[in-house]
Amino acid sequence: MKMRTMKSEQLFMAFADSPQGGGDEEIPDLMGSASSRLHKAKDKEFQDFMAVPADVSQLMERITSELNLQVALTKVVQNKGAPGVDGLSVKEVEQDHATLVPQLRRELLAGHYRPGDVRRVWLPKPGGGQRGLGIPNVIDRWVQQAILQVLEPIFDPTFHDSSHGFRRGRGA
Repeated sequence: MKMRTMKSEQLFMAFADSPQGGGDEEIPDLMGSASSRLHKAKDKEFQDFMAVPADVSQLMERITSELNLQVALTKVVQNKGAPGVDGLSVKEVEQDHATLVPQLRRELLAGHYRPGDVRRVWLPKPGGGQRGLGIPNVIDRWVQQAILQVLEPIFDPTFHDSSHGFRRGRGA
């Protein structure tokens, strides 16, 4: 597949590989300069999109829809976070999102997407010792969020009411 620029090529290669970075970066606006109106329109469009029950035979198409990928990237960008093994920051991926969305969509639909390695960081525990934290690449987090947005509304209602682990709005 031919890339437009060297930067696009580096970002696209992150689909299969993943170094470090990060920092306090401003939350980017993926929807353009007229952020308020356009962002609200995209939110409404996404809510309408998610309100339609998913056809399980079309899950990959729904996951890889441009709208779902845009909203997923917006959430990853808002969450900030450090780069993974590939070294690409959230800001770098966000800046090239117009090129990356169609590329990522093609890779996912063709079954060629492969997640990168996970960067391991050790954090000190209050009582002593350390806790390992795995930091996936930004693009891997983007894919995970896109999948979550489609699968969560399908499966969450089927979980037992007493099930709280890793569910939105529920603590341990």
